[in-house]
Amino acid sequence: MVSHAQVLAWAGRTAASEALYDSVLVRFPDRADALAGRARAIAWSGDLDRAEDLWRKALERHPDDPELLVGLAQTLYWKGQPDLAEVYATRARAVAPEDRTVRDLARAVRAALRPEIASNVDGASDSDNNDFVAQEATVTTSLGSDLRGRLRAGWRHATDQAGDGSSYWAGGSIIAALGHGAVLRAGLGARRIQPDIVPGRTPFTAELGLGLRPARYAAVSVGYSRTPFDETAGLMRQDLTVDAVDFSLDVSPGPGWSLSGGGGGAWFSDNNRRYSAVGALLGRVAKGLQIGPFARVMGYREPKPGLYFTPVRFSVIEGRAVYQWQRNRWGLRADGGLGSQLVQAFGVPPAPHQTEWHVGLSLSRDWGANNEVALVGSITNSGAATNAARVTSEGFRYRTLGLRFRQGL
Repeated sequence: MVSHAQVLAWAGRTAASEALYDSVLVRFPDRADALAGRARAIAWSGDLDRAEDLWRKALERHPDDPELLVGLAQTLYWKGQPDLAEVYATRARAVAPEDRTVRDLARAVRAALRPEIASNVDGASDSDNNDFVAQEATVTTSLGSDLRGRLRAGWRHATDQAGDGSSYWAGGSIIAALGHGAVLRAGLGARRIQPDIVPGRTPFTAELGLGLRPARYAAVSVGYSRTPFDETAGLMRQDLTVDAVDFSLDVSPGPGWSLSGGGGGAWFSDNNRRYSAVGALLGRVAKGLQIGPFARVMGYREPKPGLYFTPVRFSVIEGRAVYQWQRNRWGLRADGGLGSQLVQAFGVPPAPHQTEWHVGLSLSRDWGANNEVALVGSITNSGAATNAARVTSEGFRYRTLGLRFRQGL
């Protein structure tokens, strides 16, 4: 019966699994594998507080059982309490030093606690001669058992046919675990924007977000942000800021399957508005290979010709393929898509559908739980890839190249 209950839990049928474990524990209340299985099934269902209580009660009966110790450590880690998780992971490591699950969890917990530095260098160009290069660096560290802090700073230099501009920014944020799988993010900062032909300005930036994990394979987040609109040199010449609210949902209903969706709205300081929505489904068809549909729609309230990309409606439907390979700490990710996009401008007859495509590639190398360097690049003709000053056509191209570095201290 315990084996059957395990299979039900792996299949996502956590309620049925819990009921079967309960029937075993009625007859054998001290059976350690049944106590562990029931607590694990409840944790996978998303009830982390109840799962923690069951792990602790089971450890009162079997204080040196490595499966119970690592189960409690894993649940505390999911709850955003890495300090407490480390205590039980260390105990589990002492009892079962050769257990791979114990070693992997201990490594992940240590990585979550130690400070981390990261740096991203990115460049992009499009067929309208809008180019930029940017770099951002961050330092993240633990501020307590339920709190992490992050400092960031960066710069961007953009050029177009008319000239150039630069921006510089700095800020800080905190990430707090609230319990029940909830995480709060909040941050403030400032950005100095220095265009070529108009006076510079220094607006403030802000972010506020809430993330939830209602179940083991589900995540929901909602966030607010206030940022300057400075992606291109042309936008740097405009005194624009954007207040945006976004929502996202990610679900993995089964092994090799993922469902994601989201949407939101943005309010511009020039009284314009934007709405957007996106959805994607990926399913595994072979080892390392997933395919599925992708759809996106967005639109603006008012046209801003010559300033930034403002279709009355932009939509794309695309078939996507994602391939991932990993061996000896090397990783490769390739993704591509082919579909149809509609770019409808204001005040013109209905636009025809255009062929839309994209190709992306990432090569990475890691040497620890949170140490990695990666080279990423992409090319697309999607109109949503940029905020260029005109409505795009099939001949439009947008290219990116970036380098990512992350190192635990």
